[in-house]
Formats: sequence, structure tokens, C-alpha cells
Amino acid sequence: MPEAQALAALRRDIDRNPQKIKRTLVNSRLRKEFFGGIPDDEKKAVKAFVAQNAENALKTKPKGYDSGHKNIELLRLRNFTVGKKLEDEEVIGSKGLARVAELISCMVPFITYLNSIVMPDDPVESGEEADTSDETAQED
Repeated sequence: MPEAQALAALRRDIDRNPQKIKRTLVNSRLRKEFFGGIPDDEKKAVKAFVAQNAENALKTKPKGYDSGHKNIELLRLRNFTVGKKLEDEEVIGSKGLARVAELISCMVPFITYLNSIVMPDDPVESGEEADTSDETAQED
């Protein structure tokens, strides 16, 4: 289960910009591999994702949100995971590593979304740092 701060950030993002997670969930490769190949339908993708994470979901609304919220099913989640049962034959043998790599690559947009919310890039890391070499040169 995500820590409280991360969960609050995810809920805040779902409340303010639900299209971000929904866009991620309708990704064709994610739908094919983790949601049983459902059609390109936002509601079905959300339903499949919620079903995968329903076990630990809140029974009622999270604190601070209205029970009639348009995205209450996503807001009630306490886990944000995708998973898939694999047959032994899929992962054992010469093609096993390629299959695992394929599944991981399908998760990249989902993981990128989660990271962008719970671990946003530090402005220093994303190249927004002010160039300090000019400041140093001016001090001389």
C-alpha cells in the first residue's frame, strides 16, 4: 500500500486531472496484456483497473471527497497496481526473458504516470537549474 503522502498525491491528481490516469489506462499494450484485451474504452479500462485493485479499496469515500464524485471508484483505491498471472511456459525457456521484458515495457507508461505524481522530477534534475557559472564569473 502506498504511503499516506503518495496516496494523497495520487488522489489529488485524480480529482484535479483525471484524464492523466485514464489516458494511461487506455494504452493499447496495457489493455492487451493486463486488462484482458478490453476495447479502447475509457470506462472499461477504469473498471478493469479498479477490479484489479479492489481488494484493499476503501468501502466508502476517502476523507475530503464527495461520495458522488465523478471518479469515486478511482479515489477509493489504496493500491495502484497492474498484474498478470503467467503460465510457466511463458517464462521458462529461451523466450522467458523476452516475455518478461515485453510485459515490463508495457508497464512503462503506467509507471511513468505514477512516478510523475508521487516522485515528480526535481527541477534541478530536469534541466531547469539556473546556470551558476555566470553568477560566479560576475562575482570576480
